[in-house]
Amino acid sequence: MRRRPFLTYLDEAWTRLLHGRGRSEIPDVINWADVHSSWGEVRKKVVSSLKDGDVGPDYLEIVDLPKNSVAVRPIARLAVHDRLVYDTLVFSIAELVEDQLRSSVHSARWGDNGKAFWSPINNWVSMQKKGVRMMAKAPYQLARTDVVSFYEHIDADTLAIDIQSAGATRWVTEHLIRYIRVFQSSSHAWGIPQGPDSSAILANLYLLPVDEFVYRSGLDYLRYSDDMMLFDTERESLRNALLEINSILRSRRLTMSTTKTHIYDSAQALSQLESLEKDAINYGIKIGEDGASERLYKLFLEATAAGQIDRDVKFALFRMGNIKDDRALGWALRNLKESHHLAGELLRYLECFPERRLAIRRAYISTMRLVEDHKYDHLEQRILQSAIRMRIRSVKIRDMAWAILQDKNKPSLPREFAARYLGRVSSIADGQLLRRQFENEPDGNVRRALLVAMYEAHSVSRILLQRHANSNTQLTWVSRYLLTSPRVPLPR
Repeated sequence: MRRRPFLTYLDEAWTRLLHGRGRSEIPDVINWADVHSSWGEVRKKVVSSLKDGDVGPDYLEIVDLPKNSVAVRPIARLAVHDRLVYDTLVFSIAELVEDQLRSSVHSARWGDNGKAFWSPINNWVSMQKKGVRMMAKAPYQLARTDVVSFYEHIDADTLAIDIQSAGATRWVTEHLIRYIRVFQSSSHAWGIPQGPDSSAILANLYLLPVDEFVYRSGLDYLRYSDDMMLFDTERESLRNALLEINSILRSRRLTMSTTKTHIYDSAQALSQLESLEKDAINYGIKIGEDGASERLYKLFLEATAAGQIDRDVKFALFRMGNIKDDRALGWALRNLKESHHLAGELLRYLECFPERRLAIRRAYISTMRLVEDHKYDHLEQRILQSAIRMRIRSVKIRDMAWAILQDKNKPSLPREFAARYLGRVSSIADGQLLRRQFENEPDGNVRRALLVAMYEAHSVSRILLQRHANSNTQLTWVSRYLLTSPRVPLPR
């Protein structure tokens, strides 16, 4: 296999960070516009760190991202420099990992020079469809399982052996493992970083022994990250396979989920896969078929009935927004708090109806009041992000944004978006108060957002920007960017 020049993986990492995940779980308050404008110099610093072996995150924040209405998963927020170092190292072994994967694996595929890696949703849908086809050819039973806190329990020593065994150079192996060890010692984080998509490549590498066992057992098999599905006509064969997989996982310091490990008979198995009705609805909408929108709305109603089905809510809202079907508006406006783990999907749907901005503004205000003094940081951040995009101006939201910004016990993300909102709706007095907040703010990310807010509020001096532009701090790039008098992009 002909290897690509190492630094092409750095450019791949930057392109992906800038464009590949436009609606990121950890969005940037200005879409990395400051890094983009100084990319040549930023790139040199990343290259220097890689050459010197100065790897491992200098800054790390663990963001609790809602997984459902009560549970969260820890997402690693890395400084852009540290993220690029990590992605570059992982991408450099992506082809080596890809060569080891079988067609049964659908996550993080690096085919077509990494282009296949950009379509996780398409790959998930492809796996579901393949499972349906398997069920059609035989009266299969289905065994399904996954791993408890998979990324958090990946063992660095075991992973180091896996990386070297895949054919990585000693230099890449040592740098990558050093990065992971620094990551683990930087906070209460374990395992490998959740958040960067590149971690899914390491996850595939770590589960190769499971893939190989199932292949040799002769069972039909599908896997997306740690979500595994095994197909066979005999229940005992599936049970034996699960017991062996459990043993393999334990040898790799992993634990099979007891609550998500089941064997389904042939009647139940098909219901575990995505409904064929969704394919029909999707196709009907694309070709403008009569009745397709009604079937979509029916799916939405069923999904939001007792025992809400989140994946169907997401499916329906995305498509109802695209076709401007406003029949879910009332539900979305009422359920921002109760379905806060779906905030991204709900707010994107609402943004499809700018003509309903008044009702949306009222819902944002009432929701933010409901969650005051409670732990709904992600929802507050998303509402502020949406209010910025929709250009919603509200004195009440402004007051709540000030309360969020001034609460230093809150995570930095909602405070950053509070600052950005204030910069866009500020009065003259607000502009001066933003400067005072900036002078007393210890968090580097919030200081960056405040500098942008002061710029948009016309309350930052060129002298201040020039001083920071000539420094070697976290504010260097954003100060140089603001000195060009840009129109700062709205957050995605």
